[in-house]
Amino acid sequence: EYPKEEEILKTVVEKYGLVHHDDWLLKVKQLYETTKVRHGIMLVGPAGGGKSCIFKCLKDTLQESEGIQYKDIRFNPKAIRAQEMYGETDPLSGEWTTGVFAAIWEKYNNRNNAFNTWIIADGPVDAIWIEDLN
Repeated sequence: EYPKEEEILKTVVEKYGLVHHDDWLLKVKQLYETTKVRHGIMLVGPAGGGKSCIFKCLKDTLQESEGIQYKDIRFNPKAIRAQEMYGETDPLSGEWTTGVFAAIWEKYNNRNNAFNTWIIADGPVDAIWIEDLN
C-alpha cells in the first residue's frame, strides 16, 4: 500500500543493522497508519521489545519520504508530579506556573515550525497521568 515508504524503510532497517522481519515491519506500518488518523498514540510492550526502534525507523522513513525533519521530545511523566507536568497556581501568590508538558506543547505545537514534533511520554503507563491527558 505504501511502496515508496516501504522501500525507504528497507534502507533504514539496514542502516540500523536490524533484521528485515515481516511481523516487525507490519508494526511500523501500523504505527504509520495510526499517525494518519490519531494525534495521541501509545506504544506498549516490554522493555527491549522494539518500541523505540519502531518509532525511530518510522521517523527516519518519514523524514526521507516527506522531506520534512521530524523531532522527538521525551519526558518521563512518572518523574514529576501531575501539577509539574501540566501547571499549577501557587496557593499563596496566585501566580500560574506552566508545567513541563504544557511548555513543551506550547513550544512545539506550532504550524509555523519547519519540522514536525512528536512528544513522547516515555515511562511506565499510569492510569492517573493517562487520564490527566484527556
